[in-house]
Amino acid sequence: MSNQESSKYTQYLPRIFQKGNNEDGDFLGRLLKSFEQILSGKTEIQETRGIEEILDNFDLYLDPEQTPSQFLEWLAGWVALDLEDGIEFFGSEDTIEKNVVQVQVLPLPEKRSSVNRQMMGAIVQLYKKRGTCDGLLEYLQLYSGEETTISINEFQDTARIGESREIGHNTMVGSSSPCFFCVNAMIPAHSRTMLENKVSLIRRVIEDEKPFYTNYRLNVEIPEMRVGVYSRVGKETLLGGMIDE
Repeated sequence: MSNQESSKYTQYLPRIFQKGNNEDGDFLGRLLKSFEQILSGKTEIQETRGIEEILDNFDLYLDPEQTPSQFLEWLAGWVALDLEDGIEFFGSEDTIEKNVVQVQVLPLPEKRSSVNRQMMGAIVQLYKKRGTCDGLLEYLQLYSGEETTISINEFQDTARIGESREIGHNTMVGSSSPCFFCVNAMIPAHSRTMLENKVSLIRRVIEDEKPFYTNYRLNVEIPEMRVGVYSRVGKETLLGGMIDE
């Protein structure tokens, strides 16, 4: 006769089946133990998440901040979003975990933030703004990071004496081309490689998201220390020269 404890599911059976006998060693209770492990998860043999608990927390699989790393590309496909590859977009934790084979793929216990996760959370609302300057600005800010300052000017306002105007950035001499806009990016890059990658990303996002009939110019500025203007080191100020990588 087996000493293995009977399944708790036997209490839901008719009374005649709730007790085993000496001959079968409570065969029915041991049989239900397998179903208990699959449905409820926790048994004396092994502790895993059962189907009941997984279904109770299924909404977390659809949350961009808590979906498992292995589910990111699957979830992005629901909103027709191609995730950017690279540790700067996935983050170090997701980059490591997304290719790890696990016994159970479970939602994250805490919320996690990365560029790709933020984009997944914002993309549906951004689709409503596609083809507009506001939408493009949000796209660029999400992909380039909070340390990069992005602005877009359509040169619709005329220059006025006494106001801050900078030719090529927020004002233009003469008339501009039809459907023309200017993207200004202030990038505190610490290396030339980082700067080139960031500029390449910004150009690619602009080309992908702007209406096909529009023209644009990208102005890139690398801020230096200027008291009262640029003074937050690492945010909008770079001390010293850039590193060649």
